[in-house]
Amino acid sequence: MRPDLINPSVLAYLGDSVFELLVRDYLVRESGLAKTHEIQKEVIKYVTATSHAKFMHDMLSEGFFSEDEVGIYKRGRNNKGNKNESIEHLHSTGFEAIIGTLYLQKDFKRMNEIFNRYKEYINLR
Repeated sequence: MRPDLINPSVLAYLGDSVFELLVRDYLVRESGLAKTHEIQKEVIKYVTATSHAKFMHDMLSEGFFSEDEVGIYKRGRNNKGNKNESIEHLHSTGFEAIIGTLYLQKDFKRMNEIFNRYKEYINLR
């Protein structure tokens, strides 16, 4: 499978699902919350375009992402299908494209590194 040949919107679509599963798995295992509505309230803190955009902005300025990942991010962010979306949503789409690509490449180690850094980022806010 060659993610570089897949439409970046499709990569982001997949990445959105994978990321939400990572968040839900983390919260079910580690949050101590027992009711689905409580878990969902927490999920929303992690899975928003605003959170993704802020994370990307800060991590790009830190140099956290590799050159290849930055390229994937830009492909997702600049996709022509994103015409009427907010700036935050564009950045979120780029982030999700990275996650979708890593998933397709079965690079779960890097995906988990990003997720762990993301958890730290969200939990410090």
